[in-house]
Amino acid sequence: MTAEFGIFFLVLTFVISSLGFFSTITSGNKKKFLTLIHHEKISLLLFFFTILSFFCLTYSFLISDFSLNVVAKNSNSQLPTIYKITGVWGNHEGSILLWLLVMTFFGFLFSNSKIPDQNLKIQTLSVHNSLIFLVCTFVIFTSNPFERSFPPPIEGSDLNPLLQDPGLIIHPPMLYLGYVGFSIVYSISLAVLMLKKKTNFIEILKPWVFMSWIFLTAGIGLGSWWAYYELGWGGFWFWDPVENASLLPWLTASALIHTIMISSKKNLLINWTLLLSIITFLLSLLGTFLVRSGVLVSVHAFASDPTRGIFILLMLIIVSFSGLFYFLRRTELYSSKHQIKLVSREGAISLNNIFLISLTFTILIGTIYPLVSSIFFKSKISVGAPFFNSILTPVMVPMIFGMIIGPFLRWGNDDLLKLLNRLKILVFLFLFSSILLWYVNFGGPVIAIIFFIFAAWIIIASLFELTKFMNFKPKLRINSLPAKYFSQSISHIGIGLIIIGATGSSILKIEKIQFQEIGEIIKINQYDVEFKGVKVVEGPNFLSQTGVFEVSKDDAHVINLKPEKRFYNANKQVTTEAAIYSTIFGDLYIAIGDKNSIKNSVSWTTRIWYNPFTIWIWLGVFSLVTGGLISFFRVIKKKK
Repeated sequence: MTAEFGIFFLVLTFVISSLGFFSTITSGNKKKFLTLIHHEKISLLLFFFTILSFFCLTYSFLISDFSLNVVAKNSNSQLPTIYKITGVWGNHEGSILLWLLVMTFFGFLFSNSKIPDQNLKIQTLSVHNSLIFLVCTFVIFTSNPFERSFPPPIEGSDLNPLLQDPGLIIHPPMLYLGYVGFSIVYSISLAVLMLKKKTNFIEILKPWVFMSWIFLTAGIGLGSWWAYYELGWGGFWFWDPVENASLLPWLTASALIHTIMISSKKNLLINWTLLLSIITFLLSLLGTFLVRSGVLVSVHAFASDPTRGIFILLMLIIVSFSGLFYFLRRTELYSSKHQIKLVSREGAISLNNIFLISLTFTILIGTIYPLVSSIFFKSKISVGAPFFNSILTPVMVPMIFGMIIGPFLRWGNDDLLKLLNRLKILVFLFLFSSILLWYVNFGGPVIAIIFFIFAAWIIIASLFELTKFMNFKPKLRINSLPAKYFSQSISHIGIGLIIIGATGSSILKIEKIQFQEIGEIIKINQYDVEFKGVKVVEGPNFLSQTGVFEVSKDDAHVINLKPEKRFYNANKQVTTEAAIYSTIFGDLYIAIGDKNSIKNSVSWTTRIWYNPFTIWIWLGVFSLVTGGLISFFRVIKKKK
């Protein structure tokens, strides 16, 4: 009966959310149809019934109820308990139910937040409950996780082995908290546009933008980390279409964060704030379409029924039309005749936002063009890393200069000569660090040296900005450090760290692929990697061929690394589990392949990489999230 309770709670969510939907589409009616609807109570009920439905599905996975199609296809009695829970969202139906749960959770949070403008709050909840209705309709009619089959299979097919990993326990929920969090940002913005009079909404919008951006940043970082150590190809970002689908809303959300700062301080670019809020959620929905429709082939994508893709596309059209229609209708209400000076703090932020949006649009074109070419021109093409890297470099350079100079510019208007005079010490530090880095890396790829120099400039400038809160006379004393400056500096430092890590692990990486005999030593960078052989290890639901590699440096033992090749019992799938030795200077990364059946000697295919500074990527993501958290709590404290 668990499944029956699950679908019952889901139907209750559908019925109750429909009240919010019909309230929204009749909001312009003078008769005020359904005016008695209490949207705060609706939001509470929607979250309550959705979480009960989600618990029912989770319990079905835990007891291995193979009469449910989704459990039979994505679980197995041998599956460890933690991965039975992961299996709930390791498939299309369960992940969409998780999406719905997160959406109702955000509605519940917003309904319990203190909003001074009650009309705005009610209108926002009305819009958000309408979005919940659309998603719930999608779940029930195209992606019902409680469908049964009779007779039920004796055993399940097992969860995709790539998803049987600790990183996938937290990565999808974190990513969804980011994706779906922008539904509240969209709802607030649309509600503002639906109200016929001007309202102050920036401070209401701020915490939801920061919260969603933080989760999305953490989710993308965790996904990149998972791909790095789990897929066994030695890289952290493949420019896969589904990876791009998560990057697109992050880029516009980053632009939104900077724009909302100007809107809050100077009451400018409010239309841009509204438009970016709408576009960011639309890109989140587009990412859902790309992942769930089955139109793209990716290790991250779920193959799906085309009907589902059509439904998501219709939902995307409805949400896009609603947002853009009201934006165009009310654009004059929030327009400003104030001219932004290029040489000013807001000018630098605006210019950087233009570059961010341009980068977003270009990546979007590169991501969907193969699909467009296949449909309209009947030709199969692929757009890979060379294209995206070639467009990233020219856009990154002016953005980096904007990040460096922007925080030192004055609001309103400034003078470049006076700016250079104020920053003469910083310019000296730039020159000194550039010469030092060029000397240390002399003989290496010029492009790598240039990116290292840019990254160093970002970090030095961010630290230099904090020196204005230090007093060096008569002795060093740190004055009270405002949270907004600290959060900005630590976030920009995070970008610098990511640039260093990405440059090192992509441009400077060393790769060796060979048949390696037992006892043979491969030299890579400063390490000696000796192959000791392969042993068979039995796991809970797989057999593992585990390679043993002894790593030494300067004749001193460093570590034993044990990469695996796993054979899963239920679905006969094979996965590669890399072994990684990480230091602050770089990663030694080893993956093992097949046994050599040609030669008489006993040898195996081994792939050994040395990836310089890779760990700096994860430190950079951590720094970004930390900066975002500081800003979020500062905004929350300010509201109180």
